[in-house]
Amino acid sequence: MRLLPGGCRLASRCFAFIWLLLAALPGWGADRLLVLDERMAQPLDGFVSLLRDPGGELTFEQVRSGTKPFEPSGPGDLHQGYTPDAFWMRIDVASRSSERLDRILEFTYSYLDDISLYRVNADGTVERMRSGRTLAPADRVVAHRKPVFPLSFEPGERATLYLRISTHASMTLNARLAPTFEFYEDSDQEYVWLALYFGMLVALGAYNFLLFLGTRQRSFLLYSLFVFSFGIAASSMNGLGPLLLWPGMVGEWGNRILPTGYTLSATLAVMFARSFLNMRRIAPRWDKVLSVMAVCWWCATLVTLLVPVQDALKIMSVMGVLTTAFLITSGIAGIRYRIPAARIYLLAWLLLLVGAALLSVRNFGWIPSNFFTVYGLQVGSAIEMVLLSFGLAARFNELKRQKEQAQRELVLSLQRQERELEHRVAQRTSELEVAKAELERRVVKDPLTGLYNRYGLMIHLEKVVQRARRRDERLAVILIDLDGFKSVNDQYGHEAGDVLLQAVAHRLQLEARESDCVARMGGDEFVVVTENVVSEASVLEIGQRLREAITQPVTMPSGDSVWIGASVGICAGLRDGEAGCDLIRRADEAMYRVKRARKNDVCLLV
Repeated sequence: MRLLPGGCRLASRCFAFIWLLLAALPGWGADRLLVLDERMAQPLDGFVSLLRDPGGELTFEQVRSGTKPFEPSGPGDLHQGYTPDAFWMRIDVASRSSERLDRILEFTYSYLDDISLYRVNADGTVERMRSGRTLAPADRVVAHRKPVFPLSFEPGERATLYLRISTHASMTLNARLAPTFEFYEDSDQEYVWLALYFGMLVALGAYNFLLFLGTRQRSFLLYSLFVFSFGIAASSMNGLGPLLLWPGMVGEWGNRILPTGYTLSATLAVMFARSFLNMRRIAPRWDKVLSVMAVCWWCATLVTLLVPVQDALKIMSVMGVLTTAFLITSGIAGIRYRIPAARIYLLAWLLLLVGAALLSVRNFGWIPSNFFTVYGLQVGSAIEMVLLSFGLAARFNELKRQKEQAQRELVLSLQRQERELEHRVAQRTSELEVAKAELERRVVKDPLTGLYNRYGLMIHLEKVVQRARRRDERLAVILIDLDGFKSVNDQYGHEAGDVLLQAVAHRLQLEARESDCVARMGGDEFVVVTENVVSEASVLEIGQRLREAITQPVTMPSGDSVWIGASVGICAGLRDGEAGCDLIRRADEAMYRVKRARKNDVCLLV
C-alpha cells in the first residue's frame, strides 16, 4: 500500500526520533554505516565521527590518511559551543536502492562560516564542494540561506564524506540527509514562515515609527528602532540577510552584523523599558538603574565593533541573559508599583527574553540544539512584539484621551482670547499697513522733490537692465547736473534753493515719458532712465529737450527770476556684463566732459 505524503512525513519523523534515542545509547552508532532510506530524510546524529583540528592546520590528505584518528560522536558532541578550533566530520554513506538517490546534505544551523565537503568515492576519486557565510551566495555550491550540498548516489554506491567546518560563532554541527524534493518542500515552507515573520517586523516597526511621527512619543521611536535592529540581526542569524540583503558583504563587517545588531537591540530594549514604564516619578531608583544599565549596554555595543567577532558573539550571549534578568525584574517592579501596562510588558518580554536566554545558553553549548533553542527567539519575539504593540496602542489611546481633555479646556480659553485678539489684530493691521506704506515711500522717495532717491533709483535701474537684456532693447541713462545752482542757493538762501530743485524736478517729470524713471541722485544731480531707445539721435533729442526745460527762468519766493544751466551726460546702450552702477558711471563721465568743456550742453557716450 502506498503511503500518502503526510503519512510519509510522519513516518520519517518517527524514525528520526527513534534514531535519536538509539544514538543516545552507549556505543550505539560508533562507526556505523549510514544506509540511505529511499523516502525519508535522515539525521546524521549517531553516524558522524569527529576530529578536532586546533588551529585549523590539518589538510584533507592528512585527515584522509589517518594522521589523527576520528572519534565517534555522542548525542551532545555535535554542539561544541564557542571554539576557535576547526572540526572535521566523517560519514560513511551507502545506497542499497535499485534507483539513483538524489540527496541534499543540510546543516540545520545557518550561522557557520566555512564548510568544505570532500566526497571520496569507492574508486578513490574525490569531489570537493564549499559553502558557508564567508562565501558570497554566487560562490556557494547552492545559493541557500543554510550550508547545503547536493549529493547523488547510484544504485549500490558507497562513499565517505569528509567535512571541514570552521566558524567564529557557535559550533553547531547538526545536519541531515534529505531527499531533494523533501528538502525544497521544507525550505519553501521555512521561507514562507520567515517571510511572514519579517513582514510582521517591518509592519510593526513602520507602524510604530509613523505613530512616533504623529505623536512625538519617545516610546514609539525606541520600539520601532528595537524592532528594526532585532530584525536585521535575526536575518543575519538565519542566513536571509547574507543571501538577500547584503550578498556582497562576506568579510569581517558582515560577520559583525549579528552580534552588534543583537546587542544594539538589547540596548534599545532597555531604553524602551525605561520609557514605557516611566518610573522616573513613581520609582526613581529603578529608573536610575535602567538609565545606568542603558549606558553600560551602549558601551558593550561599541565594544562588539572592536573586539574579535567570536568575543563579540560571547558578549552578545551574555547580554541576552542579563537583559532577560533585568527586564523581567523591572516588569515585576512595575507591577508592584502599579504602573499602567506593566503586566502586558512583563508577559511580552517573558516570551521574547526566555527565547533569547535559551539561544544564549545554547550558543555556549550548555544545552542541546533543537527546534526550541534555535527558533525560540524568533517565535517568542513575534508574540512579544505583537503584545507590546497592543500595549503601546493602549498607552497611545490614553495619551490621546488626556490630550483631548486638555484641548477641550484650552478651546474655551482660546475662544475668549480669540474674540479679544480679533479686534486688536484688525486695528493693528490697519495701522501697520499705513505705516508700511509710509515707510516704503520714505525708503525709495526723495522727501523734497517726491522723485526716486539714489536707493530707489538703483533698485529700479537693476530691474530695467534685466528687462532690457531679456527683450534685447537699448537703454539710456541721462545724468543732469545743474550749473549755477550754488550761486542761487548762496544769494537767495536754502529755501530758494529748495524751490528751484522742486521746479526742476517738476519740469523733468513733465518732459519725460510715462515709462521713464526720474530720480534725484542727491544735491543738484538728477537722473532720467529711458527704455526702448530707438536711436542715438532720439536720445540726444531727449537730452536737449530736458536741458531746455531746465534752463527756463524760475521765479523765487522773493519775486525775482533766476536762470540756471544744465550739464547733461548720456550713456546709451548696454554692454555685456554691465550693471546699473556701470551705466551711472558712464553717464557721469559724459556729464563731466560737458563740465570741463563749456557747461550747459549735452554729451553722449555709446
